[in-house]
Amino acid sequence: MTEPKTPAQAAAGWYLYLREDPDDEELQSRFEEWLARDPAHVQAWGEMHVTASVMAEIPHALHVPPAITPAPVLRMRRRVFVRKPVFACGLALVAACAAMIFLTPDMLVRLRADHYAPVAETRDIQLADGSEIILAPQAAISITMNASERSIHLLQGEALFTVHHDPARLFRVTTGNAVITDIGTVFDVSADGAATVVAVREGRVRVTERRSASAGRELHAGEWERVAGAASSSGEVPVAAIGAWCDGTLVARNETIGKLIEALRPWTSTRIILTDRKLAEKRVTGTYDLHQPEASLRQIVDAYGGHVSSWMTWVDLVTAR
Repeated sequence: MTEPKTPAQAAAGWYLYLREDPDDEELQSRFEEWLARDPAHVQAWGEMHVTASVMAEIPHALHVPPAITPAPVLRMRRRVFVRKPVFACGLALVAACAAMIFLTPDMLVRLRADHYAPVAETRDIQLADGSEIILAPQAAISITMNASERSIHLLQGEALFTVHHDPARLFRVTTGNAVITDIGTVFDVSADGAATVVAVREGRVRVTERRSASAGRELHAGEWERVAGAASSSGEVPVAAIGAWCDGTLVARNETIGKLIEALRPWTSTRIILTDRKLAEKRVTGTYDLHQPEASLRQIVDAYGGHVSSWMTWVDLVTAR
């Protein structure tokens, strides 16, 4: 693991790594070495624990499953929450401020997630019911599976779902603004907060806007729908293009350069900054290699009068010539 710049950021990172792989003995050993290296690490780790525990007490906020047993002082704080709700609000505010200081937005999503795919990596998740989920880089999901429910919440990013059909237990995927109900299928869902895009590779699904009382729209293979609040749009796409990112291919069909750059960002740790609005609006058709994001970026913009300048090793500045 590459440590962040500050002990607080490193502690947040260690918390996430240990939560995701609690049985990894090598990871635990490396964590203990880091903890013993500097008293500031011990202090930062304690503060991280307090923040996570307080956040777990806030209704309808971040839920942090206890991967590491809380210390007694944290249990005492829980009793105070019950007796003094006003003080609880104060602690919640302190926790939120602490999170803003050393938890990045991506880390906050990971605290809520059951599964997360790091930058430039995908994750293949096999569910107990025989269904499969492939997460695109920086995608995150939480899972609810029981005798009566199969529910996946896509917190951010894109995922391809191959569902084992079970009429007795419908399989649902929710995002911030849509509910997708499987009717025996393979489908792709992308969520960026403002909108959800669903595309069906096999079978069919039903897409419903979360705040709508309508029955929604049924999609079949080769069809897609974009839901953004009360607004929606739909169309058709070649089946082979749906989920092509799983094989490392970015397929563009009359897409804007701005949208393609958004699609490339999760596949590289280099920050891509696009400075020209006219260049961003130019439309592109083609296929590009997601495993070579730097080369693909240049290939996309060079043909349309753009130029990529690399600053050090972590910033690509895209400008018009």
